[in-house]
Amino acid sequence: MKTNKNRTRVITGATTAILGMALIGLVSCSSGDSSSGTVAPGGSAGLSGPLVFVNNTASKSLTSVALKGDSGNAVLGTIENAKFEEVSLGDMQFSEGEWIFVNITGINSLLQPVHKVATIDPLTNALPVHEVNLTSGTRPVHIYRDSTDGEIIWSMNDGDNATNTTTPGDDLINCAVQTGGSVTILHNSHLGPGATPPTVIKTECLLADGHKVAAFSQPTTAHANTPKRVFISSTTAGEIAVIDNDPANVGTYRKLIARIDLCIDAGEAFNGQAPCDVNANLANTPNTPNKSNPHGIRFSKETGKVYSIQENYRTIVEIDPATLGVTPLVDLSATNYTAYGISPDGRFLLLRGSTAAPVATKFGVIDLAAGTPITDFTTPEQDGTLPTGTSRGSFKFSPDGKRLYVLTGNDATATKRDRLFAYDSSALPTLTLLREIVLVATGGHSFDVLAQGAGEAKYIAVSNSTDNSLSIINATDNLIKQTVTNVGATPGSTLGGVMIYAPGTAAAGNQASS
Repeated sequence: MKTNKNRTRVITGATTAILGMALIGLVSCSSGDSSSGTVAPGGSAGLSGPLVFVNNTASKSLTSVALKGDSGNAVLGTIENAKFEEVSLGDMQFSEGEWIFVNITGINSLLQPVHKVATIDPLTNALPVHEVNLTSGTRPVHIYRDSTDGEIIWSMNDGDNATNTTTPGDDLINCAVQTGGSVTILHNSHLGPGATPPTVIKTECLLADGHKVAAFSQPTTAHANTPKRVFISSTTAGEIAVIDNDPANVGTYRKLIARIDLCIDAGEAFNGQAPCDVNANLANTPNTPNKSNPHGIRFSKETGKVYSIQENYRTIVEIDPATLGVTPLVDLSATNYTAYGISPDGRFLLLRGSTAAPVATKFGVIDLAAGTPITDFTTPEQDGTLPTGTSRGSFKFSPDGKRLYVLTGNDATATKRDRLFAYDSSALPTLTLLREIVLVATGGHSFDVLAQGAGEAKYIAVSNSTDNSLSIINATDNLIKQTVTNVGATPGSTLGGVMIYAPGTAAAGNQASS
C-alpha cells in the first residue's frame, strides 16, 4: 500500500492560515532567495511550497515544478504516461482537501478506451504521488471545484465523439439508455489517519448532447436566498441542465431537477432554422436540439444571477437561479465579441473578441451592478489599428480582481505573438497596461497565476511548448525571473495545460479565474 494511504495531515482553518503566511513569505523572497526546505506544518516531510503542474501534451505525462520565487525553481519529477493509462491528459483541478484531479481520455496502446479522472496526492511526499484513476463518463473534458463545498469536484462528460457513430454526445458508460452526456461528482476524501483516495459519488445523466461547462449558484451576502444549484450547458442540445446542490433537499440533492431549453424563434431564424418546438421542462427523453450553442456560463456574486452566452444566437442571457427565468441581457450580433469572463466580485462581465483584417483582440465590459450596456475600450498594444495586432488567447483575473493577464494566441496572421499582457484591472471598466511581457518564441503557451494573502497575484507561470520550458514571472514587476528547462515534451500547449497549486489555496479562495 502506498505511503499516502495513511495521510496524517489535517488542514484545519488555523493550519491553513499559518501555512498561508509561510507561503507568502516564501514567494515574497527577493531575487536569489529560495525555500529553506523546512518540514511543512503538521510534521510531514512532504510539500512545503507551491507547485506548478504542467500537462506535457506529446508525452501524455504530468510534470511538477517547485515554485520557489525569483530563482531556485526546478523540476521535481514527472508522472509518466503509464500511470494515466497512456491516454491524453485534460483539465486539471484541486480540491479543498488538497488533492489534484486530472481528466484523462483516449484510446491506449491496447486499443482500449479510457475515460477516467486521475487522482494525485501532492502533499504527503516530497514528490506528488499518483494514486488511482477513477472511472467517470465518456470523454471527460472540463473539471470544476464546487464553490459551495470545496471538497467536491465535478467532471463534465461530453460524450462519444467517434466518427461514423450513431451515438454522438452520449455517455456510453453511464447513460446509454437515457442518451446524452453526463456529469461525474467526486469527493476528495477527508485527510487524517487512514485516509483513503478520492471516490466517485455518482454520475448524473443530463439527456443532452454537446460540450459542457458549468456554473454554481449559491447564497451571497447581497443575495442570501439564492439556491445552491449547478447549471450545466450543452452546446449541441442548446439547453442548460439544473442540478440541486443543496444537501438540505434530501429528495433531490445532486439530482437533475430542471432543463432550460434556450431555443427562441428569433435565434433560430437568425441561423436559418424553423421555429422552436415545444419541449417538456424535465422529460426523460432528449429535447429537440436548437442552434443557440451555449458555451460560456458564469455566476455573479453581485447580482445572484447566472449568465450564459449563446454563441450562435449572438446573445448573453441572465438566468434567475430560483425561478429559472431567462432574460436577454445583451445583443452581440453587431459586435466582435465571442467569449467572456467575470470579475471575481461578480460585478463585471469582461467581453473578448477579435477582428481578422487587420487581426486584433478587442475588449468590452458590462457593469452588471449598474445595468449598463457594453463599454467598448481599446488597448493600443493589441487592437490592430497600428501594426500591433494580436490574436485572441486565454485570460485570467487574480482572485482580488486587481490584475488581469491576457495571453495572446499564436495565429500566423498576428503581428504580435508570444506575449502575455499584465493589466491593472482594479478600476474596471478601465484597463491599465502594466507590462507587455515577451515570451519565448514557441508553438503555444498556457499559464496560471499564484495568488495568496488577500488574493493578490504573486507569480505567473507560462509554459513554452516547443521550447519544453516554463517561464516564471514575478507579479510585482512583471518580469521573467527564470525559465525552467526540460519540463517535458510539448508542455502546456493546450488551454488549461498549466496549473499552480499550493496548500490552502482552495480553502482561501485564491485560485485565479478565467
